Amino acid sequence: MKSNSLDIENKTTPNTLGFEIDESKYAILFRRNFIRLFLTYVLPLFLLTLFFLFEYNRIIKESLHLHLKSIAETEAQTLDLFLRERVVNLTNVFEDPNFEFTNDQVSLEKYLEKLRKESEAFVDLGFFDSSGIQTMYAGPFPNLLNIDYSNESWFRKLIEKQERYVITDIYLGFRHFPHFTIALKKYHNGNTFILRSTLEPTKIYEFLLSSTVFRDVLLTLINQEGKYQLSNPRLGSVLEQSPFLPPLKPKVGVLKTEINGKNYPYGYCWLAQTQWCVIVLSENPEAFLSTSFERYSLLLSAAFMFFLAIVIFFRAKKIVQYEKEKEIAEMEKNIARSQLEHASKLATIGELAAGIAHEINNPLAIIASEAGLIKDLLNPEFKQNVTPEEIIAHLDIIQNSAFRARDITRKLMTFVRKDNLKLDYYDVNQIIEELLEGFIEHELYVSNIKVEKNLQPNLQKVYVDANSLKQVIMNLLSNARDAITPPGKITISTRQEGKNILISVKDTGCGISKEQMEKIFMPFFTTKPVGKGTGLGLSVSYNIVKSFGGTIEVESLVGKGSTFTIVLPIKNQ
Repeated sequence: MKSNSLDIENKTTPNTLGFEIDESKYAILFRRNFIRLFLTYVLPLFLLTLFFLFEYNRIIKESLHLHLKSIAETEAQTLDLFLRERVVNLTNVFEDPNFEFTNDQVSLEKYLEKLRKESEAFVDLGFFDSSGIQTMYAGPFPNLLNIDYSNESWFRKLIEKQERYVITDIYLGFRHFPHFTIALKKYHNGNTFILRSTLEPTKIYEFLLSSTVFRDVLLTLINQEGKYQLSNPRLGSVLEQSPFLPPLKPKVGVLKTEINGKNYPYGYCWLAQTQWCVIVLSENPEAFLSTSFERYSLLLSAAFMFFLAIVIFFRAKKIVQYEKEKEIAEMEKNIARSQLEHASKLATIGELAAGIAHEINNPLAIIASEAGLIKDLLNPEFKQNVTPEEIIAHLDIIQNSAFRARDITRKLMTFVRKDNLKLDYYDVNQIIEELLEGFIEHELYVSNIKVEKNLQPNLQKVYVDANSLKQVIMNLLSNARDAITPPGKITISTRQEGKNILISVKDTGCGISKEQMEKIFMPFFTTKPVGKGTGLGLSVSYNIVKSFGGTIEVESLVGKGSTFTIVLPIKNQ
C-alpha cells in the first residue's frame, strides 16, 4: 500500500476539494502551449523581420544600381555634347572662307588661339595633304612639322573610308604623351586635305568631374578593349587594362566586377560620338547599403524575440493554470485568437507597404535623374546652349513620371475608399463604342492587334456610372493587349442573359495559370514585368463592378488566351 501511495503522489496532486489533479497532463499542456505560442508569435515575427531585411537590402541595392546607371548616362550625354562641340569648333575653322590651303602658318596659329578660347582642351592644330605629311602646324610641338602620318590608323580611316571626321582613342603618338585626336576631311580643287587637332584628356576629365552632381562615385572612361582612356588614379593609369568590359548592347546598364578581391557594382553607358564607355563606380557601396542598419535591426529584433520568448514562457504557465477553470481558459482562448488576427493584419500592412514603396521608387528615381540633367544643361558655366525643345523633352519625362506616381496613389485610394458615383441608366453598347472610337482602336491597330466587336443590339440599359464602367473596360482591354504577343485579336462582345447584361473581353494572349487565377483580384498582384504594372487595376475594377451589384468572371487556358466577363444586373427604370 505504501508503494502505491508514493506512485500516486508522483503523478497526482490533491486539491482542497479532495479531487486528484494529474500534473503530468498539465506538464504536457504547458509544453504544447509554449510551442504553440512560440510558433504563433515569435516565428512569424522572425520570418517577417527577415523578409523586411531582405526586401530592404534588395530595394537599397536597386536604388544603388539606378543611382550608378543614371550618373553614367548623364555623364555620357555630357561628354557626347562636349565632343560634338569640339567637332563643330574644328569644322568652323575648316569651313571658314578665309582658310588658306597653302602654307599660312600665321593664320593657323590664329585659328588655334580661337579654338583654345572655345575650349582649353585643344592643344595644337595641324594641316595635312593627301600624302599624310603635316605641312602646317601650330602648337607646342614644332618638331611635328613635316612628319609623315600616312601610316597612322586615324589618317588611313579618313582617307580610305567615307567618314568625314574621326575621334581617336587615347594614344601616345610621336609626342609620347597621352592625347587623342579629332581630324576632319575636306575636298578642295580635286584634292583631299585634312585638318586635325589634338586634345588634352585631363581637361576633359576635369570637365566631367565639375559636371558630376554626386560626389560619392569614381568616374573613368574605357575603350572597346577595356583600356583606360581617362581614369581616377585610385583605379589605374591611362592606357592600362581595366577590370571593366561591358557589352556594347545594351548601351547603358549596371554590372559587377571584382577589384582587389571584392565585387563592386558599376554603371556604364557607351558614347554616341566615339567608342568610349563611361564607367561609374561607387566609392563605398557597403556604406551605401547601410549594413549597420541591418546589424542593429537584427540585434534589436533578437532582443525583442528573446523578451517575447520569456513572456511566452510565463504566459504558457498561466494558460495551464487558467485551464483548470473553464471560464478563464475560454478567456485566454479568445485573447489568443484576437492577437493572432492582429499579427495577420500587421503582415498584410507590411506587404502593402512594400508594394507601394517599390512602385513609387521607380518614377521618383527617373524624376531625380532628369532634374539633375536639366540643372547641368542650364548651368551657364558649361555653355551648353540648349534649346527650349531639348529642355521640354526632359520636362516631359519628369511630368510623365509624376503622373505615373499620381496614378498609383489614385488607384490605391480607389481601392481603399468608395467615391460618390454618378449613377444613371446607360446603354453598354454606346459606352463601348465611345471607348473604342479613335485612340484605343488606333493604338491596338498600331500594335498589330485586331479588335472584333460582337455587340447584341437593343440591350436593356444598366444602372451604372459611365466613367467608372469605362475605366473597368479600359483596364480589361489594356490587360488583354499586354497579354498578347502580336499579331493577335481582342474580341469584345455583349449579350443579355436573363436579368443580367454580360460584357466579355476575350484575347488570344498567353493565358493565366491556376495558381495566378486565385490571386488576380488581390491588390498589388501582377503578372507583368517590374515597372509595367501596379497590380491595382483588377482589384479596383472588381470593386467598381461590385458597387454596381455585379461581378467579374474569368476563364483562361495557358497558351490559348483569357476571357473576362462583366456581369451587370438589370434594374427597372
